[in-house]
Amino acid sequence: MRFDRLQQMGCLLFASLALNVALLTLRGTATRPELALDKQSVFAETQLRSARKRERPSLADALSKSDKTTRHGYDRVYTPLFEPLRAQPIRFVEIGVHEGKSMKAWQAFFSAGSHVFGIGYGNWQQDFKTKCHAAKETATLDLSSQCDLYRGDQSNITFLRAFLQDSGGRFDIVVDDGSHLPNHQRITFETLWPTVVSGGLYIIEDVETSYWASWAHIYGYSMQGQRSFVTHMQKVAHAINREFTHGRSPLPDLYSDVSTITFAQNLIVLRKQTAFEKGRYFNREYIGMRHLPPLPTQYWPLPTPTAKP
Repeated sequence: MRFDRLQQMGCLLFASLALNVALLTLRGTATRPELALDKQSVFAETQLRSARKRERPSLADALSKSDKTTRHGYDRVYTPLFEPLRAQPIRFVEIGVHEGKSMKAWQAFFSAGSHVFGIGYGNWQQDFKTKCHAAKETATLDLSSQCDLYRGDQSNITFLRAFLQDSGGRFDIVVDDGSHLPNHQRITFETLWPTVVSGGLYIIEDVETSYWASWAHIYGYSMQGQRSFVTHMQKVAHAINREFTHGRSPLPDLYSDVSTITFAQNLIVLRKQTAFEKGRYFNREYIGMRHLPPLPTQYWPLPTPTAKP
């Protein structure tokens, strides 16, 4: 009983305080009408933002009509990477427009003034450059982001350079869902990676082809003469850790600003070093240099560790 009476008294006290605050607020808006207008504007803006947030789909929902989720489940990896960026105006590229399903998804997901770019080849695209809203395959009702389509072969360096020249580069995220040929994946990466911004992401989907037989075919391309892209990218681990190999790397300098590389199921994700990382952690002299073996004439492959006698 005593607890109930205390609880009742607490509720009455809270109600009294709330009433006093309300009266003070009304008194202030009565003497200064502009305050009421300001508060109404803030309330309306808050409601609008809340409505927009409710309308924005999750990544899995946005990609629900694409095999990125239905078959591959890439949203398992993408959601924690993309969610922190969706409210920012980013520059996003996907190689592989195909039927346009994922292009619609990216426009819906990155809807805060972002600029989405798509590169397609061998599909319905006809012109070098097309606005997404001008094509029924990629048009959406949400016009809060810009979207441009480019037509060209991702293995053609001349086209890729023309794309970079016209688009301006400086990409926050690049997703390669193009031909899936290992050689094409490498050509595209080595051409576009330098244009990824500090801290940006580069993602290669469908790396399963690195495991295919030479007699296999995909999208009319033969796997004959293709070299494993996965095996090549495994060397990036040594490039990242070159501090511990006398500064030597098995890869060109183009790979020297990779901060992290993640191997997921049928997927590779690279992140570019930030300015802070580059100045603090990379390109420095290893304090444990005395523990390293002598530098061989040819450092790669890595020397086999010798057992202590």
